[in-house]
Amino acid sequence: MKTSCAGRARGRRRLVVGGFVAALLLTGCGLPGGGAVRRVDEDTVPYRLLESDATPPTASGDVDALGRAPVVYWLDGDRLVPEATTGSCSQRPEVLVEELVVALAGGPSDEARASGRSSAIPSGTRLAVVGVEGGTVSVDIDDGTAISAERLPAAIGQVALTLTSAPGIESVLVVSNGQSVQVPLPGGALTDRPVTGEDYAELLPERFRGSGRPGCPRS
Repeated sequence: MKTSCAGRARGRRRLVVGGFVAALLLTGCGLPGGGAVRRVDEDTVPYRLLESDATPPTASGDVDALGRAPVVYWLDGDRLVPEATTGSCSQRPEVLVEELVVALAGGPSDEARASGRSSAIPSGTRLAVVGVEGGTVSVDIDDGTAISAERLPAAIGQVALTLTSAPGIESVLVVSNGQSVQVPLPGGALTDRPVTGEDYAELLPERFRGSGRPGCPRS
């Protein structure tokens, strides 16, 4: 049964990350055909909607300032941006990923919040590292955590990008009660395989993609 775009916009949808993760309703909503193109006066556009990824980064988000060190990712508008941590690439990966998970669960620092940063991961969410094996971190997300469908890709992206900034960590597997669960990629597809930072690179500003992504040196 097809659902109209307007109906979906009115309906409140939430997705529970856990043993019973529901599949997202994924249908495209295009523009009506035959519409004329109209130029919009920049003065009438809401704040920040015309900003480019090429905008000079702030001190906490400067690629050079962050360097090759572990970082934690937060939401800045519809993008994920890194913030420096107190961790070091010389730490054992098993120890560092625990620290990074604690940082994610704790939310943005006061400085980050003052800069407009937020988290797609609800406050109070329990995140736990189940294990680290072969470059993959298994992370258990409390199955009572409700995250809206629209914010879930960003929430998983925060986890994947943050933990893969640790040395030797290439991917993250989201589990519940020992079993892998399906998580959405930015494009909407669901997967139960381990996800990587590259899977969520399109959520980053251009300057942080590819070789510009901060984090410990990757092999």
